[in-house]
Amino acid sequence: MTGAIVNDASCLIDLRKGGLLGAVCGLPYRLVVPLPVRASEVLGFSEAEWQALDKAGMITHDLTPDEVGQALAVKGQHPGLSANDCFCLVTAKVYPGILLTGDALLRKVAAGNGLRAHGALWVIDELEAAEVCSRSLLSRALKAWQSDEMVFLPPHEISARLENLAEAKPRRGRQR
Repeated sequence: MTGAIVNDASCLIDLRKGGLLGAVCGLPYRLVVPLPVRASEVLGFSEAEWQALDKAGMITHDLTPDEVGQALAVKGQHPGLSANDCFCLVTAKVYPGILLTGDALLRKVAAGNGLRAHGALWVIDELEAAEVCSRSLLSRALKAWQSDEMVFLPPHEISARLENLAEAKPRRGRQR
């Protein structure tokens, strides 16, 4: 393992829409989700989906009272962040690695706190580099995001990745 990926709601939703949740579990990271994010109704994950993620090693972090206090302090300093954003930020301090978020303000605050933050397109790059899944799965995910008006990823970045996947040389060895 090379660290953790602390997931916020927006990236979990996008990864699900792209059919990549299972593939992400194959990366050399521990997947972590703060309990309040997991409990959020906005995700709409079924119990079976959570069980599959749990079985694949996802950690659900139940914040301590001190960590909740830290999150509230962050919320006071950055009122534009949601409570769940603040829980993600604090959780990313507990589990060093990557904060996975689509929220620009959260990325900025994370960087100001010395944390690495990336979004769903970074996951595409990681999956491709690690050869965890097929390029066709990655292309399908990108196309699904491209056609979904509720996915707010830069269209030019999606297009560039689709072009790179289409132009990539065939992989040697076993395809997953």
